[in-house]
Amino acid sequence: MFIRRMWSLLAKDRRLIVGSVLAGLVFTGLGILPPLLVRQMIRRLEGSTATSSFLVLGLLLAGIYVLRGFARYVYGLFSHVAAYRTLHRLTNRVYQHLQGMSPSFFDRNHSGNLVARTMGDVEAVEDFIAHGIPETMLAIVIPITMSVVLFMINWQLALVALIPLPIVAIMVYVIATRTRNTWRGVRRRFAEVSARLQDYLAGSSVIQSFGREREVADKLAKQSREYSDRIIYANCWSLIPAGVIEMASGAGLVLVVMAGAWMVKAPAEGGLHVEVADLVVFLMYLGQIFLPFLRLANLTDNLQKAAASAERVFELLDLESEITDTSQAKEPSAPRFDIGFDQVHFSYQEGEPVLRGASFAVDEGEIVALVGETGVGKSTACHLLIRFYNLESGSIRLGGVDITELPLAYLRQQVALVSQDIFLFEGSIRENLLIGAPQATDEELQTAARAAHAEEFICSFPDGYDTLVGERGIRLSGGQKQRIGIARALLKDAPVLLLDEATSAVDAETERSIKEAVLRLVEGRTVLIVAHRLSTIRAADRIVMLENGKVVETGSYQSLVEADGAFAKLCALGIEKLV
Repeated sequence: MFIRRMWSLLAKDRRLIVGSVLAGLVFTGLGILPPLLVRQMIRRLEGSTATSSFLVLGLLLAGIYVLRGFARYVYGLFSHVAAYRTLHRLTNRVYQHLQGMSPSFFDRNHSGNLVARTMGDVEAVEDFIAHGIPETMLAIVIPITMSVVLFMINWQLALVALIPLPIVAIMVYVIATRTRNTWRGVRRRFAEVSARLQDYLAGSSVIQSFGREREVADKLAKQSREYSDRIIYANCWSLIPAGVIEMASGAGLVLVVMAGAWMVKAPAEGGLHVEVADLVVFLMYLGQIFLPFLRLANLTDNLQKAAASAERVFELLDLESEITDTSQAKEPSAPRFDIGFDQVHFSYQEGEPVLRGASFAVDEGEIVALVGETGVGKSTACHLLIRFYNLESGSIRLGGVDITELPLAYLRQQVALVSQDIFLFEGSIRENLLIGAPQATDEELQTAARAAHAEEFICSFPDGYDTLVGERGIRLSGGQKQRIGIARALLKDAPVLLLDEATSAVDAETERSIKEAVLRLVEGRTVLIVAHRLSTIRAADRIVMLENGKVVETGSYQSLVEADGAFAKLCALGIEKLV
């Protein structure tokens, strides 16, 4: 299974891998010839026939080593080119796969862990392709080829020379199998440490404000120590084969020297005699027979790490998103943009319902405000509309069509969401504004920024729209980030606009200016507002009051106040304090 999937990953670069292996085989084949040429040269010296042919053999020997060097270069180059191309494709494939996962997946999985898989584990796979595949092939081919030659020269001495080989092969296999699970645990621990470190760096200001630097450092040190202990334990096993092979190589050499010395002196007619030239060939071959095993043993650490990492990457790629297009999903021929919630039930965690049969409607072109105390499901309703999560029961319709019957790409293209917690990517203000509308002109961009009351502070920066915002927009205030978020949504120019407490971080005067500009721009659009300021709520055409996950009241601001129900009581207590 593992080998099949690795081969599948190499679909576009199999020729390079095959070329690398072939170059490796040429390198191996040329490695067989030098000892045989040396054998002929020794025979000429013994027979006192060192003539011009001796010089020819020497030049031929030099030429072979030149060709070996070239073959070695090609074999390494091809494998690394294939590895880095695969690294590029696999990194993008993992990212695109993660992009399609639902928000609930990211709720359950730490971003640092996912980054470790996307970068660390994928890079380990590259190491396996660059070194593991060709080295493994040569570790099989070289011993077999050279063993055949040795048996052709003198089968008795070959048996003596190869006594340690089966022992080495068995030990390498057994230990490699044992260490794979160990390395899988190491990679898992590495991901945990990476996730924790990312958390602590992102929250460094919080840690410092509470004076918890020492405690946090100690906690990270404990996790790092556990990772260190695991990797040391893994290396204790991974490095055993190298030592065993070194001893086996030495044992084979000793056996050949002892048996060879005796066989050189043995009578020629006894069948056990070996010539000095043949003995030299054995000694030269013996080092090369064990060398691939030694190289492979030295790579065991990386190979096992790569194998464990590859399995983690494959596990990630095998996960299916909870939010996908159904087979019936299609774009409507005559799109409308009214919204309907019908008996919607939803829970983030089993047994803790957020929405309990919520039903309400938003007509096309209408502005509706969702109000209620914290935790009644206002933001959840916005997230369900764009299918961040699947419903437990009930239905949500856009233009009279169940949103599960609309293609995800189409659905989300029709909706622009501005949340309370605005996320800005590291880069310029311009780049962040253009995320929703990459083809927008400078005039359109400036119009959206002006409407969101953002142009004034943007132009106050020396670099204007090209001002860098820093990681997560750290160089901007909360109010500035929210205004950029609003401008970004307006620039998208979607027919449905969701404002989830979009002006909570701006002052009342700025909020009034933004509201007036936005209301002019959203004419004809369907707008759902989650708000906590009475000024914003009053501007809505209709108000939907949520309580305990259900809709308890709906109507205009004036009618609900006069009804003296749940909304009126909320207003009396002070919405800003409760919502």
